[in-house]
Amino acid sequence: MKTTNDPIFIKEAIKTSSDMWFLGWCEANGGNISQRLEPDKMAGLPLAVKSDWTPARVSLPNLAGEKFMFSGTTRFLRNISIAPEKNLGVIEMDSKGENYRVLWGFEPEGRPTSELPAHLKSHSVAKEVSEGADHVVIHTHTPNLIALTYLHELTTPLLSKLLWQSHVECVVGFPQGIEFIPWMMAGGDEIADATAVAFRKRSMAMWQHHGVFARGRNLDAAFGLIHMADKAAGIYLKAMAAGGMRCAPSTDVVCRIAANFHVTPAPDCIDADTSALMIRRD
Repeated sequence: MKTTNDPIFIKEAIKTSSDMWFLGWCEANGGNISQRLEPDKMAGLPLAVKSDWTPARVSLPNLAGEKFMFSGTTRFLRNISIAPEKNLGVIEMDSKGENYRVLWGFEPEGRPTSELPAHLKSHSVAKEVSEGADHVVIHTHTPNLIALTYLHELTTPLLSKLLWQSHVECVVGFPQGIEFIPWMMAGGDEIADATAVAFRKRSMAMWQHHGVFARGRNLDAAFGLIHMADKAAGIYLKAMAAGGMRCAPSTDVVCRIAANFHVTPAPDCIDADTSALMIRRD
C-alpha cells in the first residue's frame, strides 16, 4: 500500500475507498469519489498537463479554475491503495467551467468516472450552499439502501422518516433527510441535474435501484452520512425479517432526540406516516 510519501488527499482517498470496499459498497468498478482540492492538499504532487481540454458536459462558472481529485472510469476502488496513480487522477477546470484537462494520475491514459457531470454539478451546488465548506462527493452502491428501494414505493419523506425511526442517531446525522430520486439512467444529464437539485436542500440523495450520493466537508463526513443511512436500512430490513417494526420510535421520540441535539428535522419529512411500512406482510 502506498501512503508514506503521498499527499494527504491520496492517503485519505486510500482509507475511504478501502473502507467502502470492505463494507461491500463498491463491487467491481462500481462507485466513485471526488474532492475539490485546496493548494495545501496537493503539496508535493507533481502536476503537469497530461491531456488536451476535454468537454465535461457542464457549464459551471463557479468551478472555473478549480482542481479536483477523481476516481477513474472502469477502475476498481479497491485498487486505489495499491496503485493510486492509476486509479485516481487530478483534473483542472477551464476558465468557463466547461472543459477539463488531466494534471496527474489516470495512468497510463485513463479519464475520470463516467459520472463526471453528476459529480461536477453536485460540487457546484455544494460549493454554493455550503459557502465553500463542502469539498467531497461520494457515490456508491450501498446494499441495504438499495434493497429498501425494491421493497417499498418510497418518497423523500417516507425514506427519511423510516431511516430516522430505524436508527435514532440518523435524525442527528442528517436532520434534513435524504432525497429519493426515482429511477433514471445512470451517467446521464437527467439524473445529474436531479442530484444537484437535491443537494440544495439535503446532503444525500438515493438513486432508486442503484445507489446513494452524498456531499460533505471531507471524505469522512460524506462517508459517515452514507454509513449511518445504510446501517439504518440494514436494521430495518433485519427487524422486518424477524417479524416487523413493532416497537419503532414514535414521531415524538424522534423530535425529542432532535431537540436534545439542537437540530430540526425537515418539516416535509417529519410528519410522514410510516406506519404501513412497519408491518410485515407475508
